[in-house]
Amino acid sequence: MPNYDYGAYFGPIEPLADATRSKEARVWGNGTEKDKVAHDYVLYLGCNVLRTVALAETITAILTEMGIDFVALGGPSTCCGIIHKSHGDAAASDKITTQTFAKFDGYAPKAVLTYCPSCHAHMDNTLAESGLTTDAPYLHVTEFIVDNLDRLNFRNRVERRVMFHAHGDNEQAMRDSHFARAILGAIPGLEVIDASGSAEWGHDCGGLQISIVGPGKHAGLVNDLFGSAKREKVDAVTALYHSCYRNLCPQEEVHGVEVIHYTDLIAEALGLPKRDEAYKRLHQASDPAAAFDELSPRAGTRGLKPDRLRKTLDLHFGAK
Repeated sequence: MPNYDYGAYFGPIEPLADATRSKEARVWGNGTEKDKVAHDYVLYLGCNVLRTVALAETITAILTEMGIDFVALGGPSTCCGIIHKSHGDAAASDKITTQTFAKFDGYAPKAVLTYCPSCHAHMDNTLAESGLTTDAPYLHVTEFIVDNLDRLNFRNRVERRVMFHAHGDNEQAMRDSHFARAILGAIPGLEVIDASGSAEWGHDCGGLQISIVGPGKHAGLVNDLFGSAKREKVDAVTALYHSCYRNLCPQEEVHGVEVIHYTDLIAEALGLPKRDEAYKRLHQASDPAAAFDELSPRAGTRGLKPDRLRKTLDLHFGAK
């Protein structure tokens, strides 16, 4: 088996989510309940969005506002298998993918709504290469929202000028970008400048893709993006993918341009309560001790031991 510490990678995800989520209950499940209740849709969040758990809470709030019958699955217990595949552990990857597909099928959904670009790409590749199957079709959540735009009751005008960042390395990424732009284009008052990246950006701004593109090249592309944003005098750069959002957040202080996620703009237009995006705030502060003082009372009521919380906060918000 390849020498990779999966525990170190996956272990801190849910502790950070539990410490920073604004809702008392998790908005995601792990699909392990014995007597599953059927739902029209499964919202498949993936793993890493839970590092920025406010984004998971926002997309679930949007679908709830739309009146969609769905169950949200996320976290390491519903891993797609891409991390194992990328580290050469194909057998483990296929086993994990099979288990997750079975969880989807247990809800007898009309479709699975994917959220994470890496999970969607891995599912595409796995179904094409391995012979694994899943009963339900799947599509990116942006496509689903566009198909149901009439369910979005925009109560507020959003008088902002934003630069939209997405990716375009393959047909699916271009479709995701197209659908997200269509949603933003429907928001009253919002002006959108499209800056969807070409293939040289890779599939997303996650760590794996940055390592493939090359950290230096990726940093140059990011500098160009924010240079363009400043020239265009936009209010914010808005990211489609959660991995892009997470890795672009530090640029807010560097370039003086706000970084937001596209779902925050939808939520604002819908009049949904604004959520504290703790990841960005705590990352910018880079003070794990202060983060511990803030979060430990809440984390303790949610079953997180102090030592585990400290390690999680040191990992995510320690000195860069």
